[in-house]
Amino acid sequence: MKSCMFRVSALSMLVIASLSAAQSGSAAQPGSATQPGSATQPVSAANKEPLQPKKVKSTSGVVYTLFPQGKLHFDFVVSRPSEKRADIYLCIPAAFTTSENKVDGVYISKGVIGEGVSPNQELGGAMVIRGGKGQLLSTDKGKLLTEKMLESVRGSKGSLFQQFLIVHECKPASFRDKSKFQRRAVFQTTKNTFGVVESDRPISFDVFNKDLVELGMKEALYCDMGAWDEGWYRAASNHDVVRIGLDRSLTNRQSNWLLLKTAP
Repeated sequence: MKSCMFRVSALSMLVIASLSAAQSGSAAQPGSATQPGSATQPVSAANKEPLQPKKVKSTSGVVYTLFPQGKLHFDFVVSRPSEKRADIYLCIPAAFTTSENKVDGVYISKGVIGEGVSPNQELGGAMVIRGGKGQLLSTDKGKLLTEKMLESVRGSKGSLFQQFLIVHECKPASFRDKSKFQRRAVFQTTKNTFGVVESDRPISFDVFNKDLVELGMKEALYCDMGAWDEGWYRAASNHDVVRIGLDRSLTNRQSNWLLLKTAP
Protein backbone atom coordinates (compact mmCIF):
# COMPACT_ATOMS: atom_id res chain seq x y z
CA MET A 1 0.00 0.00 0.00
CA LYS A 2 1.22 3.50 -0.80
CA SER A 3 2.38 5.65 2.06
CA CYS A 4 0.08 8.47 3.10
CA MET A 5 1.27 12.02 2.76
CA PHE A 6 -0.93 14.63 4.42
CA ARG A 7 -0.55 17.70 6.59
CA VAL A 8 -0.18 16.52 10.16
CA SER A 9 -2.30 18.75 12.39
CA ALA A 10 -2.53 19.01 16.15
CA LEU A 11 -6.07 17.66 15.84
CA SER A 12 -5.08 14.56 13.89
CA MET A 13 -2.25 13.88 16.35
CA LEU A 14 -4.67 14.07 19.30
CA VAL A 15 -7.20 11.79 17.60
CA ILE A 16 -4.63 9.20 16.56
CA ALA A 17 -3.05 9.19 20.02
CA SER A 18 -6.45 8.67 21.63
CA LEU A 19 -7.36 5.83 19.27
CA SER A 20 -3.94 4.22 19.71
CA ALA A 21 -4.50 4.25 23.47
CA ALA A 22 -7.73 2.32 22.98
CA GLN A 23 -5.95 -0.15 20.69
CA SER A 24 -3.25 -0.79 23.27
CA GLY A 25 -5.78 -1.38 26.02
CA SER A 26 -5.71 1.91 27.93
CA ALA A 27 -8.89 3.89 28.24
CA ALA A 28 -9.82 7.46 27.37
CA GLN A 29 -11.85 9.99 29.23
CA PRO A 30 -15.12 10.78 27.40
CA GLY A 31 -14.69 14.60 27.43
CA SER A 32 -16.93 17.22 25.82
CA ALA A 33 -14.86 18.38 22.82
CA THR A 34 -16.44 21.83 22.81
CA GLN A 35 -13.57 23.66 21.13
CA PRO A 36 -12.35 23.14 17.54
CA GLY A 37 -9.32 20.89 17.56
CA SER A 38 -10.15 19.37 20.94
CA ALA A 39 -10.20 15.65 21.51
CA THR A 40 -10.39 13.22 24.38
CA GLN A 41 -7.16 12.32 26.12
CA PRO A 42 -5.77 8.95 27.27
CA VAL A 43 -6.05 8.37 31.01
CA SER A 44 -5.43 5.51 33.42
CA ALA A 45 -5.85 1.98 32.12
CA ALA A 46 -7.91 1.13 35.18
CA ASN A 47 -11.11 1.50 33.18
CA LYS A 48 -10.96 -1.38 30.70
CA GLU A 49 -14.41 -1.18 29.18
CA PRO A 50 -14.22 -2.66 25.65
CA LEU A 51 -15.83 0.37 23.97
CA GLN A 52 -15.03 3.95 24.95
CA PRO A 53 -16.72 6.48 22.61
CA LYS A 54 -14.80 9.72 22.16
CA LYS A 55 -15.91 13.11 20.85
CA VAL A 56 -13.86 15.50 18.77
CA LYS A 57 -14.70 18.84 17.15
CA SER A 58 -13.26 19.50 13.72
CA THR A 59 -12.33 22.92 12.43
CA SER A 60 -15.52 22.82 10.32
CA GLY A 61 -17.45 23.00 13.59
CA VAL A 62 -18.90 19.50 13.29
CA VAL A 63 -18.62 17.32 16.38
CA TYR A 64 -17.80 13.68 15.67
CA THR A 65 -18.24 10.64 17.88
CA LEU A 66 -15.49 8.06 17.47
CA PHE A 67 -16.04 4.41 18.39
CA PRO A 68 -12.53 2.88 18.51
CA GLN A 69 -12.20 -0.80 17.72
CA GLY A 70 -9.70 -1.26 20.52
CA LYS A 71 -9.56 -4.95 21.46
CA LEU A 72 -12.98 -5.69 19.95
CA HIS A 73 -13.58 -7.74 16.80
CA PHE A 74 -15.40 -6.68 13.65
CA ASP A 75 -18.20 -8.86 12.32
CA PHE A 76 -20.66 -8.56 9.42
CA VAL A 77 -24.05 -10.25 9.57
CA VAL A 78 -27.26 -10.36 7.53
CA SER A 79 -29.62 -11.35 10.36
CA ARG A 80 -30.58 -8.66 12.86
CA PRO A 81 -28.53 -9.11 16.05
CA SER A 82 -30.34 -9.13 19.36
CA GLU A 83 -29.71 -6.21 21.68
CA LYS A 84 -29.65 -8.76 24.50
CA ARG A 85 -26.36 -10.18 23.27
CA ALA A 86 -23.86 -8.97 25.84
CA ASP A 87 -20.91 -9.62 23.52
CA ILE A 88 -22.00 -6.89 21.05
CA TYR A 89 -20.83 -3.35 21.83
CA LEU A 90 -21.69 -1.60 18.56
CA CYS A 91 -24.22 -2.43 15.84
CA ILE A 92 -24.77 -0.26 12.74
CA PRO A 93 -26.15 -0.73 9.21
CA ALA A 94 -23.26 -1.23 6.81
CA ALA A 95 -23.96 -1.83 3.09
CA PHE A 96 -26.83 -0.10 1.34
CA THR A 97 -30.17 -1.89 1.17
CA THR A 98 -31.97 -2.25 -2.18
CA SER A 99 -35.63 -1.50 -2.85
CA GLU A 100 -36.20 -5.26 -2.48
CA ASN A 101 -34.77 -5.10 1.07
CA LYS A 102 -31.62 -6.98 0.08
CA VAL A 103 -27.93 -6.18 0.52
CA ASP A 104 -26.70 -3.92 -2.28
CA GLY A 105 -23.79 -5.50 -4.14
CA VAL A 106 -21.83 -8.65 -3.54
CA TYR A 107 -21.36 -9.71 0.06
CA ILE A 108 -19.97 -12.52 2.18
CA SER A 109 -20.94 -13.18 5.78
CA LYS A 110 -18.78 -15.57 7.77
CA GLY A 111 -17.77 -17.51 4.68
CA VAL A 112 -21.21 -17.59 3.07
CA ILE A 113 -21.57 -15.70 -0.22
CA GLY A 114 -24.91 -14.03 -0.88
CA GLU A 115 -26.90 -15.90 -3.53
CA GLY A 116 -27.67 -14.32 -6.89
CA VAL A 117 -25.64 -11.16 -6.30
CA SER A 118 -22.80 -9.62 -8.26
CA PRO A 119 -20.51 -6.66 -7.62
CA ASN A 120 -22.15 -3.23 -7.84
CA GLN A 121 -19.92 -1.25 -10.19
CA GLU A 122 -21.16 2.04 -8.74
CA LEU A 123 -19.51 1.27 -5.40
CA GLY A 124 -15.75 1.79 -5.36
CA GLY A 125 -14.85 0.34 -1.99
CA ALA A 126 -15.26 -2.69 0.23
CA MET A 127 -14.52 -3.93 3.71
CA VAL A 128 -13.00 -7.36 4.23
CA ILE A 129 -13.07 -8.95 7.69
CA ARG A 130 -10.88 -11.89 8.63
CA GLY A 131 -10.48 -13.09 12.19
CA GLY A 132 -12.22 -9.98 13.50
CA LYS A 133 -9.74 -7.64 11.78
CA GLY A 134 -10.82 -5.23 9.08
CA GLN A 135 -9.34 -4.20 5.77
CA LEU A 136 -10.66 -1.25 3.75
CA LEU A 137 -9.86 -1.37 0.06
CA SER A 138 -10.47 0.24 -3.29
CA THR A 139 -12.16 -2.18 -5.70
CA ASP A 140 -11.86 -0.11 -8.89
CA LYS A 141 -15.68 0.04 -9.06
CA GLY A 142 -16.02 -3.64 -8.28
CA LYS A 143 -13.56 -4.86 -10.91
CA LEU A 144 -11.15 -6.22 -8.29
CA LEU A 145 -13.87 -8.32 -6.67
CA THR A 146 -12.96 -11.28 -8.85
CA GLU A 147 -14.12 -14.84 -8.33
CA LYS A 148 -10.64 -15.69 -7.04
CA MET A 149 -10.66 -12.84 -4.52
CA LEU A 150 -14.17 -13.67 -3.27
CA GLU A 151 -13.24 -17.33 -2.96
CA SER A 152 -10.23 -16.35 -0.84
CA VAL A 153 -12.50 -14.49 1.59
CA ARG A 154 -15.05 -17.29 1.60
CA GLY A 155 -12.40 -19.95 2.16
CA SER A 156 -11.09 -18.11 5.23
CA LYS A 157 -14.65 -17.86 6.59
CA GLY A 158 -14.30 -14.10 6.31
CA SER A 159 -16.81 -11.41 5.45
CA LEU A 160 -17.06 -8.68 2.84
CA PHE A 161 -19.44 -5.91 1.80
CA GLN A 162 -19.37 -3.08 -0.73
CA GLN A 163 -19.75 0.65 -0.09
CA PHE A 164 -18.49 4.07 -1.13
CA LEU A 165 -14.80 4.57 -0.36
CA ILE A 166 -14.88 8.19 0.80
CA VAL A 167 -11.22 8.51 1.86
CA HIS A 168 -8.41 6.67 0.11
CA GLU A 169 -4.71 7.08 0.85
CA CYS A 170 -5.50 10.20 2.89
CA LYS A 171 -7.37 11.86 0.03
CA PRO A 172 -11.07 12.77 0.33
CA ALA A 173 -13.33 11.50 -2.44
CA SER A 174 -15.38 14.02 -4.41
CA PHE A 175 -19.09 13.45 -5.01
CA ARG A 176 -21.61 15.34 -7.15
CA ASP A 177 -24.18 14.63 -4.44
CA LYS A 178 -24.40 17.77 -2.27
CA SER A 179 -27.30 16.57 -0.07
CA LYS A 180 -26.97 16.79 3.70
CA PHE A 181 -27.46 13.79 5.98
CA GLN A 182 -25.94 12.65 9.21
CA ARG A 183 -22.81 10.77 8.12
CA ARG A 184 -21.12 7.64 9.43
CA ALA A 185 -18.13 5.58 8.28
CA VAL A 186 -15.76 2.83 9.32
CA PHE A 187 -12.19 4.13 9.26
CA GLN A 188 -8.52 3.26 9.35
CA THR A 189 -6.09 5.89 10.65
CA THR A 190 -2.56 6.57 9.46
CA LYS A 191 -1.41 4.49 12.45
CA ASN A 192 -3.58 1.55 11.30
CA THR A 193 -6.10 1.79 14.12
CA PHE A 194 -9.74 1.15 13.19
CA GLY A 195 -13.14 2.28 14.35
CA VAL A 196 -16.43 3.92 13.41
CA VAL A 197 -17.10 7.66 13.24
CA GLU A 198 -20.35 9.61 12.93
CA SER A 199 -21.30 13.28 12.71
CA ASP A 200 -23.59 15.03 15.16
CA ARG A 201 -25.62 16.70 12.40
CA PRO A 202 -26.56 16.49 8.71
CA ILE A 203 -23.62 17.48 6.50
CA SER A 204 -22.52 17.02 2.90
CA PHE A 205 -20.07 14.39 1.70
CA ASP A 206 -17.66 17.20 0.91
CA VAL A 207 -17.54 18.37 4.54
CA PHE A 208 -17.49 14.82 5.95
CA ASN A 209 -14.75 13.48 3.71
CA LYS A 210 -12.46 16.47 4.24
CA ASP A 211 -13.03 16.36 8.00
CA LEU A 212 -12.05 12.70 8.14
CA VAL A 213 -8.73 13.46 6.47
CA GLU A 214 -8.20 16.28 8.98
CA LEU A 215 -8.86 13.79 11.79
CA GLY A 216 -6.05 11.56 10.52
CA MET A 217 -7.99 8.95 8.56
CA LYS A 218 -6.08 7.09 5.86
CA GLU A 219 -9.08 5.10 4.60
CA ALA A 220 -12.80 5.50 5.26
CA LEU A 221 -15.74 3.46 3.99
CA TYR A 222 -19.24 4.89 4.16
CA CYS A 223 -22.07 3.19 6.07
CA ASP A 224 -25.76 3.24 5.20
CA MET A 225 -27.52 6.29 6.64
CA GLY A 226 -30.58 8.44 5.95
CA ALA A 227 -33.79 6.62 6.91
CA TRP A 228 -31.75 3.41 7.51
CA ASP A 229 -29.37 5.05 10.00
CA GLU A 230 -30.48 3.51 13.31
CA GLY A 231 -27.76 1.72 15.23
CA TRP A 232 -26.82 1.23 18.85
CA TYR A 233 -23.92 0.81 21.22
CA ARG A 234 -23.52 -0.44 24.74
CA ALA A 235 -22.84 2.28 27.31
CA ALA A 236 -19.65 1.86 29.34
CA SER A 237 -21.29 3.12 32.53
CA ASN A 238 -24.13 0.59 32.85
CA HIS A 239 -24.05 -1.47 29.62
CA ASP A 240 -27.48 -0.12 28.62
CA VAL A 241 -28.22 0.12 24.89
CA VAL A 242 -27.82 3.65 23.52
CA ARG A 243 -29.48 4.29 20.14
CA ILE A 244 -27.74 6.34 17.45
CA GLY A 245 -28.94 7.81 14.17
CA LEU A 246 -31.06 10.94 13.69
CA ASP A 247 -33.74 9.58 11.33
CA ARG A 248 -34.48 5.92 12.21
CA SER A 249 -37.62 5.82 10.05
CA LEU A 250 -36.78 2.70 7.98
CA THR A 251 -35.04 0.57 10.58
CA ASN A 252 -37.38 -2.33 9.75
CA ARG A 253 -35.94 -2.43 6.22
CA GLN A 254 -32.29 -2.78 7.22
CA SER A 255 -30.68 -5.84 5.65
CA ASN A 256 -27.16 -6.05 7.09
CA TRP A 257 -25.09 -4.92 10.07
CA LEU A 258 -21.48 -4.23 11.02
CA LEU A 259 -20.63 -5.18 14.59
CA LEU A 260 -17.93 -4.55 17.14
CA LYS A 261 -17.98 -7.45 19.59
CA THR A 262 -15.82 -9.35 22.01
CA ALA A 263 -13.81 -12.28 20.72
CA PRO A 264 -15.78 -15.51 20.21
